[in-house]
Amino acid sequence: MEKDFTKWHDLKTKLQRTDKIVYFYEREIWFCSVGMNLGHEEDGKQDQFLRPIIIFKKFDDNTFWGIPLTSQLHGGIRYFRFSFSGRISTAMLSQMRFFDKKRFIRKIGEISSSEFDRLKLQLRNMMQ
Repeated sequence: MEKDFTKWHDLKTKLQRTDKIVYFYEREIWFCSVGMNLGHEEDGKQDQFLRPIIIFKKFDDNTFWGIPLTSQLHGGIRYFRFSFSGRISTAMLSQMRFFDKKRFIRKIGEISSSEFDRLKLQLRNMMQ
């Protein structure tokens, strides 16, 4: 399938121009405009190219490492399943990347402390 990046480019230009005052913390889950990506990188969905993202590591008031989520129930070392909002979600550990808060659309919740500790352990195991 051929991708048309024009719509994403227009939205990305608009997001770049915004100066949002947003406070965010590790463990939170936000809908973010992640865009239309290349190859096997996970795309966002709908008009705003949205995907839920776990804030894994906050670097400063603007940037963080985020892990995209999917509703698909993948297994294996590259995926982490956890309960969120009454259903099972899957964090795609291999898709973790650096984000700017300009991509935030809205906060949708947070992962529990115990699940977050399990996530960190699985991420460490995947990196070895």
